[in-house]
Amino acid sequence: MKIVIIENEDMASSLRKALGDRAADLNDLGVEGKHAQEIARQEPDVILMDEHIRLGSFTFMPDCMRLEREGQTIRLSKYQNKLLCLLCACMDITVTRDEIHRMLWPDIIVIDQSVNNLIFQLRKLLQVDSHIRIENIRGVGYRLCVE
Repeated sequence: MKIVIIENEDMASSLRKALGDRAADLNDLGVEGKHAQEIARQEPDVILMDEHIRLGSFTFMPDCMRLEREGQTIRLSKYQNKLLCLLCACMDITVTRDEIHRMLWPDIIVIDQSVNNLIFQLRKLLQVDSHIRIENIRGVGYRLCVE
């Protein structure tokens, strides 16, 4: 599991809700520094994420809601950003459709097509790097893999 530092409290809260039991304890992750102490005091089971995450040839900046590659910047929508953040936090682990629904739309019911559309959009943005794949785990969910 990736270690992530999320400055945005809404995002941290959403990740905890979505991952439930799978959220890692900070002490188990060996997180250090000012962010760890501050977050551990307020949020004992939050997953922490780096401010910038390397995804193949991309740099993902969840706090700015953007991807960068070779000097080009791609702005992400709120939901694209949240979904990519969740997939990065669970790199190489299958994220169920239920977990995606709980993170992106915790208080409303949406159709499955909403998730399908977001996955399609992210795949389209990331397709220029053949080392990045969002795999469909039939009947379960999705998994982000970076070679």
